[in-house]
Amino acid sequence: MTVYKNYYDSHVHSENSSDARDSVDAICASAEKRGVKGISITDHCDMDRGRERCENTKRKLLADIREARELYGGTLRISAGIELGEANHDQELSRSLAGDEELDFVIGSLHNLRDDDDFYYTDYDNIDIDSLMQRYYEELYEIVEGGCFDVIGHINYQLRYMSERARKSVDLSRHYGDLFGILQSAARKGKGIEINTSGLQRGLGDVIPSLEVIKLFKKAGGEIVTIGSDAHVSRNVGAEIFTAMDTLKAAGFDQFAYFVKRTPEMIDIE
Repeated sequence: MTVYKNYYDSHVHSENSSDARDSVDAICASAEKRGVKGISITDHCDMDRGRERCENTKRKLLADIREARELYGGTLRISAGIELGEANHDQELSRSLAGDEELDFVIGSLHNLRDDDDFYYTDYDNIDIDSLMQRYYEELYEIVEGGCFDVIGHINYQLRYMSERARKSVDLSRHYGDLFGILQSAARKGKGIEINTSGLQRGLGDVIPSLEVIKLFKKAGGEIVTIGSDAHVSRNVGAEIFTAMDTLKAAGFDQFAYFVKRTPEMIDIE
């Protein structure tokens, strides 16, 4: 594994997310200790949780980040973001949340299908996997067409739990047609994708999405890629970021993106 000079983590959650444990201050202290140059704290605003919960999460996060910038601004860049989950389930609320001018970064993600639970809870031993994948790509395409995001987060998120909980794998090449269409649409709109390292941390043995999908994005004309640990505890900030950079280089990219005021700053991999 190469140790890179530019070390950013664009997907970290604080205790403002219902499933994260540490404060913004603890996250920043951990990032600073580990030599991370910049982080994006992107707490969950999932549409199925409702307007009040999403608004409260965003409001508390932005207040905490203002304070953290005063404490850590001299040594650590801190980007304020949200992970906008299931934007296609409520486009009006999605546009409202993503339109906040104080936000630097918005990740668009899909954790569950309409009227269903998070993929974490899916019984993969008693479900038609091909049908699940098809429905996932249909909804992910709706998210891309809605456009309320900067990068698509953890594409093929469900594979993390197929591997972790059911020890099942999927031949993604059977779905490359759907994937390529989604990635082309994102690239045309000037949107990016994320390399998420949680798969390396949680049993999948690979980044999410895989190298082959990242290569598809390159082929589709994509240029913007962020890298994030998806850390829900401060000790995981920056986890496997160098491995993700190796993967990005292998896919033919020589830069990654860090967002400020919804604009990608392209940073050389060195």
